[in-house]
Formats: sequence, C-alpha cells, structure tokens
Amino acid sequence: METGKLFRHRVAGVMFGALSLAAVAPAAAADDLVGASRFDGQWHFSLTPYAWLPTIYNTASFNGPFGISGGVDSAMHTTPNDYLDDLSFAFMIAGEARKGDWSVFTDYIYMKLKAQDTGVRTVRGPGGAALPVADLGATMDLKSDVWTLAGSYTAWRRGASHLDVFAGTRYLYMNQTLDWSISGAAGLLPGRQRTLSASMNKWDVIAGVKGEVSLSDDDRVFMPYYLDMGSGSDNTTWQAMIALGYRYGWGDVTLALRNLSYDFTGRGAGIDTRFTGLALGATFHF
Repeated sequence: METGKLFRHRVAGVMFGALSLAAVAPAAAADDLVGASRFDGQWHFSLTPYAWLPTIYNTASFNGPFGISGGVDSAMHTTPNDYLDDLSFAFMIAGEARKGDWSVFTDYIYMKLKAQDTGVRTVRGPGGAALPVADLGATMDLKSDVWTLAGSYTAWRRGASHLDVFAGTRYLYMNQTLDWSISGAAGLLPGRQRTLSASMNKWDVIAGVKGEVSLSDDDRVFMPYYLDMGSGSDNTTWQAMIALGYRYGWGDVTLALRNLSYDFTGRGAGIDTRFTGLALGATFHF
C-alpha cells in the first residue's frame, strides 16, 4: 500500500480508537454529569468532534461537454472501504451554546475524495438524444462543505429528556470532477480521455426537532435524535440522526446512524446526493 494511503488508514484508525477509549474512561459521580443541569439558566457550551464514514450515493448532470448540448449523466456509489484509500482530507465538528431553554447550535462537515469509480449513465447529444457509447471508464473527484446553523427552543422537558424545535439554515458547496474515456459514440466522438466538472453553492432554510431521551435513572445512558427538512430555490434537503450515548463527567460518547440528503429538481449541473452511515463522536462540556 502506498505511504499516503497507509497514513490515511492509520489516521482513521487513531480517530476511532481515541473515541473508543473515551467510551471506557472512568465514570464520574452522577452529580457531576451534564444532563438536566444544562437547563439551570446558566450558560453551557459543548463541542463535539466526530468521525462519520458514510456510504455516498451521488448523481450529477454535466452540461455542454465538447460541444454536445445535451451533456453527460453520471452516478457514483462509494463506501468507506472504497474511499478511505483516496480520502484526501476530512474534518467534522459540531457545537452548541445553551442558556435555559434557548440554544444555538452548529455543525460543519468537510470531505475531499479522489478517483472514485463512477458510472457514466448517459451521453446526450443535441436535442437530448442519447448517444451509443462503448468502453466507458470513469472516476470522480468529490469535494464538499456542509455547514448548518440554527437556533432552538426546548418545547418539552422531563429531567434530562427533552425535545427542541429549531429553525435555521444549511449551506452546501460541492465540486465534482469527472474523468472518463470512451472508445466511440456512433463515430461522432473520437476515443480519448475527457474531463468535466460541475459545482454547486446552495443555501437552504431548514426547520426540525432534536433532543434526547434518557434511558437510565442516573441519565448516563441516553438516546439523542435529530430530524430536519428544508428547501431552497430548486432543491429540497433533509437530515436525520438517531444515536446511543453514554455520559461521563467530562462529556459524552455517542454512536449514531445518520443520513443527509439533497434532491435538486433542475438538470443544469444537477446534483442529487445522499450520505448515510455510522458516526462516532465525543462531546466535551464547558
């Protein structure tokens, strides 16, 4: 294995190993836990670095390559086992500031992948007619930034269990570069390597609910949950998460199943994408 790939595997292993070790840290007294006490009217802050390794489903339409007005449609499906070898960089962190029933929270995700195997589904000629193609081989580089910012209010609470309603915004930047080659298309396209690119910048308004359910008398074991839906000028988006957490004196460890989806209705450089998979995080309270 190449040195860079081995390094990325080791970094991923260290991240998950460190978070797993946190899960077996010595427990604190129940009085030291940050559960119901976060609603005492004082300022409470939390920071959550996490590792999320989702399966990525992505489709895109690239307009107007090499004079063909119809464009190219592609589809990518990659798993952590596939992209860890080609993961250039990833950074994920969330945070919250709370005072009583009011809070502001944020979440930021950055991922950059290289050379993921991709299927070219259709090459469209003038007027949108599909061209016959042969021996298609394609890879895609993918870079994405996703930033969520919202304010929330606790509408229901019993002990550490609570439900918040929130509204805010989510920003998406996604850049895709498709490298592909064909042997020919009805004699119209000489076989050679071609590169196409598409990018997207979108702000969406979102609203939803989040909170947690206490699963033990001492509030150590709990179930966080999250759901939002939103829309922009030509798209919809939604995100859902459910997790199992354990609370310590220093903070919490959570294992979550998470999904983030975007659906664009326009065809021009259209992008539909979904990230689905497990995330492991450690929350530090201040």
